[in-house]
Amino acid sequence: MQPGQDDPNQQPPGSFPPPPPSYGAQPPYGAGPTPPQNTQGLVGMILGIAAIPLLCCFYLGLPLGIAAVVVSYLGLNKAKAGLATNRSQALAGLICGAIAVVLGIAGLIYSIVAGTWNMSSYSDFGSN
Repeated sequence: MQPGQDDPNQQPPGSFPPPPPSYGAQPPYGAGPTPPQNTQGLVGMILGIAAIPLLCCFYLGLPLGIAAVVVSYLGLNKAKAGLATNRSQALAGLICGAIAVVLGIAGLIYSIVAGTWNMSSYSDFGSN
């Protein structure tokens, strides 16, 4: 460098140096692994487990059991396709939901046959 020429790397007095180059996200070279989609199996298991004791509360377990069977079946299909890793949770939800549905229908039939099912008691529930 000759005397009298400015150095291109030298900063003028009182200025800040330039920021370093950013090292943000690099473009992907291929599709990376997707995280497992375990939500349906987990929700099915929770619904199935909750459905069994809720059969004692105005037969709330019957619709929960049906929902557990449907959601667990969908979660089991995702596990078979390799999209989910919680096959055992989905299977537990399917089994518990099916048990709740069978017990709920059996209890409903028994209540109707035994004559203890009184629909007017449910319609007058909040009118006291």
